[in-house]
Amino acid sequence: MTARPRIGSVWARRVPDYPQHDRDFRVTGVFTKGDVTYVEVEDLKSGSPSRGLLEYMLDYAEPLTGGDGTAY
Repeated sequence: MTARPRIGSVWARRVPDYPQHDRDFRVTGVFTKGDVTYVEVEDLKSGSPSRGLLEYMLDYAEPLTGGDGTAY
């Protein structure tokens, strides 16, 4: 995944054979420092915020909605 996700979009992350890592989250921020892009997200179940590298945060993730809230 190299495209930047839209702020407000909702994603489902499903890791094969590791259901403990599955979660649904909303993108709350996207920023670049140098040539590294980070994503800030909010877990929809717990409300916990987290931040990570774009490539890692969106591994195994599929968008559920666009940034405007419309479902895919």
